[in-house]
This record gives sequence, C-alpha cells and structure tokens, in this order.
Amino acid sequence: MAALDVSVMVSSGRPWDEVLRIAQALDEAGAYAVYVPDHFMPNTADGSIVDGPRLECWTLLAALSQQTTSVRLGPLVLGGTYRHPAVVANQVAALDHVSGGRAIAGLGAGWQVNEHLAYGIDRLSTRDRADRFEESVHVVASLLREERTTFEGRFFRLEDAPNQPRPVQDRLPVLVAGGGERRTLPMVARYADVWHTWGTPESFAAKSRLLDERLSGAGRDRSAVRRASGFFVEDLADGAATVAPWAGVCDEFVFGDTGQPADALVGAVRAAVG
Repeated sequence: MAALDVSVMVSSGRPWDEVLRIAQALDEAGAYAVYVPDHFMPNTADGSIVDGPRLECWTLLAALSQQTTSVRLGPLVLGGTYRHPAVVANQVAALDHVSGGRAIAGLGAGWQVNEHLAYGIDRLSTRDRADRFEESVHVVASLLREERTTFEGRFFRLEDAPNQPRPVQDRLPVLVAGGGERRTLPMVARYADVWHTWGTPESFAAKSRLLDERLSGAGRDRSAVRRASGFFVEDLADGAATVAPWAGVCDEFVFGDTGQPADALVGAVRAAVG
C-alpha cells in the first residue's frame, strides 16, 4: 500500500506567532507539508466584502522556511488570477532555495468573489478563467522544468524566458487543485505531480478513477500523480449556525463531529492511492 502522508493548511487569518507555533509543531511531528492559503480577506457566501486579517501567502511561506527544518512548504493554492505565472515560477524557485529544497507549487484558478470585487481584479468568465489557468499551469511547469520557455497563448506570451536560479529540487512538485472532469483532470494528467480536490469520499474516489484514465491517455503511470484531499477542523460553539450560510452548496461538503468526516475521507484516499 502506498504511503499516506499528513499535511496541514494553517489559516493565514491567525496571528503570526500562532502560525509559527503551529508550523514548528508540525515540523517537529514529521508532517509532510505545511500549506497556507492565498487569500486577502474572509470568504462570504454572498460575495460581500468584509473585514478580517489575512497574512500574505508568499511572505508567510518565506518566513516559515527560516523557522522550520524538514516540513515541505507551499500555497494551497495560489489564486491564478492574482499573479503572472512567470512571477509565480520565480517565487516558487526562490522559496525552494531559501527553504533548502522544500517548496511545493500549489496552483489554482482563483475563485473568491469578494477579493476580485474589492481589488478590481478581473475574475473573468468561467471559460476564460479555465483557459487562463491552463496557460498558467503550462507556463509555471515549463519554467520550473526547462532551461528556457517560449510560449504563445491567449493570455500570456513568453520568449526564450529563463527562470534562474533553477530550483534546488530536480523536479519541484507542481500541485494542481480542482475537480473539473473536462478541463482540470486532463490538465493534472499533463502537468501535475500532485492533485488536490475537495468533496465527499465518494466523489473523490470517482474522480481519482477518472484521473487514472486521463493519465493513461497522457502516457503517464497512475503513480506519477499523488492524490490529496482534506477536511477542516473547527472548534464551533454552534456548528449549525456556522454552516447555515453555505446551505446552497452543502452537498459539496461532509459535515460531522470530529473524526467522522476524517475517517471516511482517509479511507477514500487510501483506496485511491492503492
């Protein structure tokens, strides 16, 4: 049976000293990775703009790299609309150097409505956002893996572009997040080293089987892409009131007391990785 590693995404809404304490505890405990989200404000179900601190993703990761020794570090995941992919590739390579070869390039399309509204960032149509994301993943992967990159797309253009210094890792892991069967899974099969998605244990297992088919079509073995999913742990005084605003999308999540969703999801991940 393949190894099942445990990683933790630490909320960037926590104070720095708390983020550091959690990351160092995970480092000492032998966790596989510490991830931080790439957000600038709390999410809201209706897209409204609200107050709430969020520490910037790359700054956090760079700081954590100097206060940990072995745990891998990466975003879960970058908002694809927030940065040019060439900038992302350079940031990831730099993190790999300052961390001693522990960086993970976690890539996502970008989705949080209120951040785009507040900062005037074009969220694009669903189709354009997917097209832009695919170009972004191609560019980041190429800049991390090739000496030079030339690319002509609808959203990005690169000509003989370097990314120096090269990453410390021979193959810096590219993590692609999302569960879209028509666009995202084929992208994962072509470019990714790690695939992450949310959802029920049943949907995770079904999409993992579909990813196997896409990998075969891309000429890659199913073991070429690690599978990952997760769950949130919250200390809630009133769980029902907390999840009520998300009732319209609750079929995409598993709610329960501590241990219940985790046990089900761990079983699904174990089945998927073999």
